[in-house]
Amino acid sequence: MEHNELIKNRILSGLNVSAAAMMMTAGFAMAQTDRGAYLIDQTGIAVRAANYGTCVRTSTWTPAQATEQCDPDLLPKKVVPPKPPVPPVVPPKMDAPPPPKKAAEEKKPGKPATLPFEQRVDVPFEFAKSDLTADGRGALDELFKELKKGPVTMNVVIVTGHTDKIGSAAYNKKLSESRAQVVRDFLINSGGLDPKLIFWEGVGPRQPVNVTKFCDAKMNRKQLIDCLAPNRRTTVEVTGTRPKPAPKPAPEKPVEKAPEKM
Repeated sequence: MEHNELIKNRILSGLNVSAAAMMMTAGFAMAQTDRGAYLIDQTGIAVRAANYGTCVRTSTWTPAQATEQCDPDLLPKKVVPPKPPVPPVVPPKMDAPPPPKKAAEEKKPGKPATLPFEQRVDVPFEFAKSDLTADGRGALDELFKELKKGPVTMNVVIVTGHTDKIGSAAYNKKLSESRAQVVRDFLINSGGLDPKLIFWEGVGPRQPVNVTKFCDAKMNRKQLIDCLAPNRRTTVEVTGTRPKPAPKPAPEKPVEKAPEKM
């Protein structure tokens, strides 16, 4: 009897060790899940916010990583051409002459050729302010002029507010969002852009302009504020298409006159 109890205890001990190993392996797999641009659960499905129903984005998310599941409005709209109607099939009559061959159908004009359109402008702001300056309105007016040249069929407009590194993270986050909203409202009210195509956000000082890396904290306050001025901005990026310009006709060669006889 004692021998049988010893064998039983060894078997149960082996099962417990195997179960613990399986649990550790499953936990490690869950910890290694790459969430990418959206927060996903252990089944691979994007997690949605309880109050809003929108996908939860990670800190590395960008509009270029938008998916059909979470942000379908940011993806280019797919245009599916309608299928041509199928003509009915009429069986030929017996002992009837063959039907005459139809003339070749005229070629329908194809869709006009288009070219991709990408435009980016930086709208400057003053230190610790979110009001549009004359220079900022001028940059946006130049964008409006460029959009009217095409015209442009826009896919998406990305508005990103930025700040310098002076101040707390919470303060700069709120200030950058305010700058982005001011530019967004100007694009809608003064430029007539569709608000459904505009995506905006504020990123604070997380995306500084490269030249400002030389701004040293040892500078006095005025020098540091002037040095970090390029970071106080809102970027506007427009992507879409515009018609391809028609080729210019070749210039006519001048007709050479025959020399007059003497």
